[in-house]
Amino acid sequence: MILAIETSTPVCSVALGKPGSVIEKRIEGRGVHSERTFVFINELLERHNLRINGLEAVLFSNGPGSYTGLRIGAAAIKGLLFGQNVPLFTLSSLVSFSAVKISQQGSTVHAVIDARRQHLYHQKVELAESGELAISEPVVKELADLAAEIKPGESIVGTGWERLQLQNADKVEKAGTEAISAKNLIHAWNNSAFKALFTEQNVESFEPDYLTMAQINNTAIGK
Repeated sequence: MILAIETSTPVCSVALGKPGSVIEKRIEGRGVHSERTFVFINELLERHNLRINGLEAVLFSNGPGSYTGLRIGAAAIKGLLFGQNVPLFTLSSLVSFSAVKISQQGSTVHAVIDARRQHLYHQKVELAESGELAISEPVVKELADLAAEIKPGESIVGTGWERLQLQNADKVEKAGTEAISAKNLIHAWNNSAFKALFTEQNVESFEPDYLTMAQINNTAIGK
């Protein structure tokens, strides 16, 4: 069984599963990560009479994203896996968001996280006709610049996209926090193209990819 944890946005989600069978505990709101992350992990493990050492791996949505949410998720994992021989694999949160939205060859998904002010954190994921993935570097973009980049027929998923002034908005598929879930990590793990994007981490020393205001300020200065 695989345990997956998503805490990079206001969504707190923990999933447990294997190919063809995934269950999830999920809540959305302010301050929910500190209250529910540990509880959700314990509830799912107890429901399946699982011990930590019975897990195949733990997956973590590694940011960029909320400092508080990612810090709590990382702390939960470090406590959970301390002294255990269970591997930890991380995946960019933005790539994780796109995993269930890439539905056919030739499709493009823009994954975003609200960076406040006039910016979104952005990463573009494209599935070529050949079946290969093309993934841009995660960057902070101004709303106007990103809106101009999104074309009809493409998709956008994540938080903060509703602030974009999209041309042909009715021709762009949009999904918000309802599409953010730890189940995305398990879906990606079971997809050979996405599985290659996971990074195995040292449990004691790994740090999430925090989104800081300094990053946003530096981007704004460069404009």
